[in-house]
Order: sequence, then structure tokens, then C-alpha cells
Amino acid sequence: MKRRYYGEEYGQTQRKKPGNPKLQTLDDLYQVLRTAWCKETAYPSCQAEWVPNDPSYGQCAITAMLVYDMFGGSIHRIRVDGGGTHYFNKINGHYIDLTIEQFDLYNIPVSYEPNEEMARKYCGKNADTQKRYQLLLKRITEVI
Repeated sequence: MKRRYYGEEYGQTQRKKPGNPKLQTLDDLYQVLRTAWCKETAYPSCQAEWVPNDPSYGQCAITAMLVYDMFGGSIHRIRVDGGGTHYFNKINGHYIDLTIEQFDLYNIPVSYEPNEEMARKYCGKNADTQKRYQLLLKRITEVI
């Protein structure tokens, strides 16, 4: 499967926190996420329009939290055309966005700067976000 994320040239970046040997690199995580993302893990306002051929749609916040938890670095947020927000990561000085495909498919331009760094605690403070994050972890375990 062709990789479809921003920063894929850093796909062999190794995770910082120990875990499942099948999930050691960003590439490993991305391949599993393609199957683990689902309608129920998408942001609530995105769920009605979620389709399997665009699995990253509405998954940015929980994915950025997961990447942070596994690989370290930082979480960042930008505003995109249409007024929405988008979350992604910075690891070893490089932007990593495992959910960029949702914008590429619809030709929505994304510029990673300027951006604001977000605390992990902020990203996970919403009860629904935590619920979707936990569901994503469960689905990842089922996939691997």
C-alpha cells in the first residue's frame, strides 16, 4: 500500500515508548491505522460523512495524541480553509501528519505554519475525544 501521509520520508522513525513489536515505526502505525480508523473514531460532526475509502477523515486529534504517546515530540494545531482546526505532530524537528489524506482527496490546501503547539492534556480533555481515543486503541489491538 502506498503511504499517504505528510512526513512519510521519516516513516522509519522509531517509537520512544516500548510497546507491541508490530508497531515500532511511524510506517507501522500508519498501516495499522488505515484499518483501525472507523466511523465511530471520527470526530462527531464528521461521522455522518465518513466513508472507508477516506479513513483519515475526522481522525486528526486522536491520531495526533496517539503519535505523541508513542513517539514523543509535540502536538500542533492549525486552522484550515472553511474554519475548522487540524491537529498533527512534530517529531525531531519534522512535521508528521498521518491524517493529511483527508485534505488531499478534496484538494484542500494545508499549511503547517503558522501553528500553535497544544498540550496533550488539552487535546484529551473532552470526554468524547477520550472515548474515541480509547476505541482507536482497542481497534488497533484487534488489527494487530
